[in-house]
Amino acid sequence: MKTRLQKKETVKNLKDKLSKSDIVVFSTFARAGEKGLSVAQMSELKKLVKQIGAEYFIAKKTLINVALKEFKKEGVNVYSMDGSMGLTFSDGDSYAIAKKLYEFAKKNPALRFFGALYENNFLNKENFLEMAKMPSRETLIARLLGMMKYPISGLAITINEISKKKATV
Repeated sequence: MKTRLQKKETVKNLKDKLSKSDIVVFSTFARAGEKGLSVAQMSELKKLVKQIGAEYFIAKKTLINVALKEFKKEGVNVYSMDGSMGLTFSDGDSYAIAKKLYEFAKKNPALRFFGALYENNFLNKENFLEMAKMPSRETLIARLLGMMKYPISGLAITINEISKKKATV
C-alpha cells in the first residue's frame, strides 16, 4: 500500500502528464472474473506506446479522479469504468496512438477502452473507436490526390483518344 506521500506524488505526476498530453486514453487491462493481460503482454503494450512517443500509466481510480478534479477535467467518471485502470498519455499524433492501441486490443481482447480525453473533451468509447479506425493521414492524403488527379487524367485520356481517331480518318 502506498504512503500518503507516494499518493501525492502519483497525483502530481498524473496532473503533470494531463497538462502535457494531447490525448489521454482510458482503458482496462484486467476485470474481475476475467483473465487480464499477462506480464509479457503488458510489457509489449508499454513498449509499443513508447515507440510512438506515448506512455502507458497504471494508477488507482481514486488517485486518477483526484488528479482529474484538480486539473478541472469534468465529464469523466472513472468509477463507472470497471476493472483496473490504465491511462495512455500522448502529446504526439493522437490518431496514431489511437490506431496502435486499437490494433493491440484486437490481438489482446483483455485490453478494453472506456474513452479518451481529446482536445479537452471526453470522447466516449464509440467515438474513440471511430477515431482509431480512421485511415492514416498518409492514406487520406493519397486518396485526396487520387480524387484530384482523376478528372485531369480522364480528360487527358479522352483527348488522346480523340486525337487517335482524327489521325486515322
